[in-house]
Amino acid sequence: MNDLVFNPLLPWPVLVAIALVLVAGCVVLAVRTAGRRTQWVLRAAAVVVLALAFSRPGIPVTAVTERSEAALDVFVVVDVTASMVAEDWDGDAPRLDGVEEDVSELMEQAPEARYSLITFAATSQTVLPLTTDDTAMRSALDVLRPEVTLYSSGSSITSARDHLVERLEKAAEDRPDSARLVFYLGDGEQTSGDEPAPMDGVADLVDGGAVWGYGTSGGGRMQETRGYWNDEETEYITDPSTNAPAVSTIDEGNLQGIADDMGVEYEHRTVGDAVSYEFPDVDRIVQEKEDTTQAVSEFTWILFIPLVAWLAVEGVFVARRIRGLGLLSGSRRST
Repeated sequence: MNDLVFNPLLPWPVLVAIALVLVAGCVVLAVRTAGRRTQWVLRAAAVVVLALAFSRPGIPVTAVTERSEAALDVFVVVDVTASMVAEDWDGDAPRLDGVEEDVSELMEQAPEARYSLITFAATSQTVLPLTTDDTAMRSALDVLRPEVTLYSSGSSITSARDHLVERLEKAAEDRPDSARLVFYLGDGEQTSGDEPAPMDGVADLVDGGAVWGYGTSGGGRMQETRGYWNDEETEYITDPSTNAPAVSTIDEGNLQGIADDMGVEYEHRTVGDAVSYEFPDVDRIVQEKEDTTQAVSEFTWILFIPLVAWLAVEGVFVARRIRGLGLLSGSRRST
């Protein structure tokens, strides 16, 4: 049961002091005027009720809203190594531009699913946990940045595997009946010096998804990343052996291997290609959400009912007094 709360129009000390003074005055007058004692007692009671009304009593009410969403969790895993800003998307745009465009189009096909964004370079992280907030996902995609070039020391294209499996297992525990999809987006360029580890364990936890590849065989140059978005003065990454601008090319063989490990299809993405994925038929989940900002249902109006009744009674008393004064004046004139 909700507790009673008050939101007084005046500070409590002021409100209580005024009420006590008025009630005390009514009591004193009730004692001194025996013939009108009932009126003053009623007035004292009216002061108490009015003070209660000014305290604005009420009961907190928590609003519970229902929201329907699909029983579908979509994990988007994005490569944010330096090669993903190679300028071979739509001419000379960075590959991450293509990633943002394709994921945005994917979301339009299943707007009621939950989406999560995971990025990886030397390490992997969850940028956005599972959410149905379309705006949050688009904002996270809009601010995707590659790793800082100064700290880049080579990375594996499967470095997100452990983190991804952990998030998939957690999602399966929270919603065992939901379908889980993984979309891996990258260029397949392995720069750690070792062979990429297999993406084992993922296939058993997903119901579908895809591996999307970005880049060209001709490759593209990469601007340095300095912890903020590149400006006109930013230089291109150079190849230490030749001191010429380094060129990143797509490795579709590696990407196909990741797709095989995950049990999904591989697709090379190019500008203008429509995103077409057949999402599984899933149930709908109705989520109840309590509003953390509680409103207060006031019942001050109830207290005004006896006050109105008191005013009516007070009007009767005043009318009688006026009538009595009129009769008294008339009798004096007749004498």
